[in-house]
Amino acid sequence: MITIKSAEQIELIKKAGTILADCLSFLSLQAKPGVTGIQIDQMADEFIRSRGGTAACKNFEGFPAAMCISINSGAVHNIPTNKPFLDGDVVKLDLVVDYNGFKADSAITVLIPPVKPGVRMLAETTYTAMLDGIEQAVEGKTVLDISQAIFNASKGKCGVIKEFTGHGIGRNIHEGPSIPNVVVKEKNALIVAGQVLCIEPIFCTGDPAIYYKPKEWNTWMLDGGIVSHWEHTILVTNNAPEILTLRKEEKF
Repeated sequence: MITIKSAEQIELIKKAGTILADCLSFLSLQAKPGVTGIQIDQMADEFIRSRGGTAACKNFEGFPAAMCISINSGAVHNIPTNKPFLDGDVVKLDLVVDYNGFKADSAITVLIPPVKPGVRMLAETTYTAMLDGIEQAVEGKTVLDISQAIFNASKGKCGVIKEFTGHGIGRNIHEGPSIPNVVVKEKNALIVAGQVLCIEPIFCTGDPAIYYKPKEWNTWMLDGGIVSHWEHTILVTNNAPEILTLRKEEKF
């Protein structure tokens, strides 16, 4: 179901987004060799609660942690583990914050040095694709315009994982519309002011085929390729989209 948010609801989502942005900025500095996913997860839970929010992923459809942490060929929605991060790891931190019943969702890709040139290109291309998609999220455009912009950014550079999509958000983590990262002509809903959307390209090196079972969380690239995932929650306005999960260190 696609919903238009009221001014009061938007303010709550903005608050959730601010907590989330600050939390990811903090966590990005903690993802170092020797640190484990479970440690990062605990840091996230404590940070969010200290700011008056809750980690919306925790217990969502049985998910056991505060956030998703996917490493290297792990695609999305992976459960944090006690395995320490290593030099050269590509760590995706995906987090949803709830503030007084309304949610914001964001993901970042952290590159632990040393970073291979192909991996940096993957992360930069995925981030650019997210910005290109956000640019299309204006009143009068369509979901197809967003999908086309994201897919165009990948061409000739990266594979696109098509099983997971962007989405609306509000009271629920996943609301309409679904926003594919590939062109699906049937996904052509109109974008209007007041919608709150999550734009999230998920790109990979190599073949985009994944190991994925709907009732399980962990997902992996079948060829062992590396994955990059970036996501922002944005508000559609009458003018340029407003990024509600923008981190202070971002230059947008």
